[in-house]
Amino acid sequence: MSEVQSVTNPEKQLASFFAKYEPAIAKLGKALRAKLRARLPGLSEIVYVYENQGSLVISYSPTEGGIDGVCGLALYPREAKLFFGQGAQLSKSDPKKLLEGSGKTVRHVVLHSVAEFERAEIEALMAAAVKLAKLRLDASATGAVIIKAEEQKQRARRAAKATRPSAKGRKTKARR
Repeated sequence: MSEVQSVTNPEKQLASFFAKYEPAIAKLGKALRAKLRARLPGLSEIVYVYENQGSLVISYSPTEGGIDGVCGLALYPREAKLFFGQGAQLSKSDPKKLLEGSGKTVRHVVLHSVAEFERAEIEALMAAAVKLAKLRLDASATGAVIIKAEEQKQRARRAAKATRPSAKGRKTKARR
């Protein structure tokens, strides 16, 4: 296999992102990813890397847009978070008050082990999130892995370039 093919293979690229974490966190992230893939068949995994936060985010979405994600996994250097795109609306499905966060829509639950993901309260939140998204999951369907990390870098470069003053717009002191 050529080097170009291995870089463009989404699974290998995702594995390289996991490899940047300490072994225990990478193992937890991979195990949670496997659980989410099994729980949400047919949804695409939209992968983002936020280097400034040291996080890897995988959104489980019926579209190619992470913003449409039902839920997702955010891996940080010291913890993993299961987040819900419409978490603010899931409060009725959260009698144990597991959901954290104060944003307009997204809420999360910190997970320190795979066993925590398997709790009945988490399953209730997952089921409510799928119902809220009006999705019918097909156990035989497979979703794609879509890496958005390179797009993020390009977007950041364009934004940085746009904020730099151009040579024409700069005022220079006349030399004497």
